[in-house]
Amino acid sequence: MPATQEQDAATPPGRPPERAGYRDVLGVREFLAIFAANIVSTLGTVVAAVALTVLVYQQTRSAALAASVMALSFLPYLIGGVLLGAAADRLPARRALVACDLASAGLVGCMVIPGMPLAALLGLLFATGLISPVYQGVRSAVLPDVLPAGPPYILGRSLMRMVAQSAQIAGYGAGGLLLAVMSPRGALLADAVSFAASGVVLRIGLARRPVAGGRPTSMARDSLAGLRAVLAHRPTRRVLLFIWLVPACAVAPEALAAPYATLVGQPSRAAGFLLMGIPIGTVLADVVAARLLTSRQQRRIIAGSALLSFAPLLAFAARPGLGPALALLLTAGLGGAWSAGTDGALIEAAPPALRNRALALSGAGLMFTQGLGFALWGVVGQYVPLTVTIPLAAIAGGVAVAVLRPVPRRRNAMLAGSEDRDG
Repeated sequence: MPATQEQDAATPPGRPPERAGYRDVLGVREFLAIFAANIVSTLGTVVAAVALTVLVYQQTRSAALAASVMALSFLPYLIGGVLLGAAADRLPARRALVACDLASAGLVGCMVIPGMPLAALLGLLFATGLISPVYQGVRSAVLPDVLPAGPPYILGRSLMRMVAQSAQIAGYGAGGLLLAVMSPRGALLADAVSFAASGVVLRIGLARRPVAGGRPTSMARDSLAGLRAVLAHRPTRRVLLFIWLVPACAVAPEALAAPYATLVGQPSRAAGFLLMGIPIGTVLADVVAARLLTSRQQRRIIAGSALLSFAPLLAFAARPGLGPALALLLTAGLGGAWSAGTDGALIEAAPPALRNRALALSGAGLMFTQGLGFALWGVVGQYVPLTVTIPLAAIAGGVAVAVLRPVPRRRNAMLAGSEDRDG
């Protein structure tokens, strides 16, 4: 008997199942297309980030300019999230996703042209980055239409996160191996091909969905209006701030991985091992939380698991060696189980008219605040001992959890009702 039939038999009529299985999610043809396209394009992007960093360093011999590659991969999320957030409501999903993939393929393909000036390379990278928040916003908005509400949707979101985290674990290593057998431009060409392949998969696998009638305002004005409306809704704003600020503090040990490895007497390349810790823990946490816990249990562990993201970081005050530090970071990654609960909380908190905007803003804001966190803790670590900076980030994260921790559903409804009356 299929898993869905088993669940239907065990679930009272009118009540959604408390858990979903991977077959329930991957058996949905449209989600399978989105998932497969995400794997292809994400791995290509990670490999390209390594290749472009190497290419810029080869041309300039400047560590600062090489580091600018990573900075330029985060900044466009602020601009795109603010001025292009309305794309999730205004553009047909399949057409928008395929167009974004093909445009990205073209831009990355231009990076392969021999003799491309450095300024042009960075400009192409920035333009590619502007496409990413549009793509991710449209994809986030279409997922609730593709997957049933509740556990299937949360498990699907978990699988998408697992791809991103696994790409961090395996992608950078794959990028290094690939560069051992081909030039950076060859790796960039492979990324362009991966974007084109992703577009083909989405064109074949996604159904055509109509959009609402034309809007009288421009994309930028509509996006700004949607941004104001989402942030003015208190229950939605609270969930979004939690989703943004907790990771912004949790990235401190990753931002400082290279100097910390040197601090404990290891070569700076040992930072690669430290960078694997949190993603591995996060993947394990997502498997457990999204697959094995009920929706109610996922909500209950949000605050506790978020605090687990920060408690191990306090131990960095004692300057643990490479092995213990990796174990601490893996444990901190297990705290990422809070994401499953906030996936459902955001869908529940956002009014139907603002759902797509909230989902698009969630992804764009998360990427930007993580980039901001990298920059912030990097600057602090430049002037404050690392054994103080990382615990300081943990304390800041704990404060964010305490202030923004989830409120009961009844109180959320009261807040929303109060806003409706005020409005």
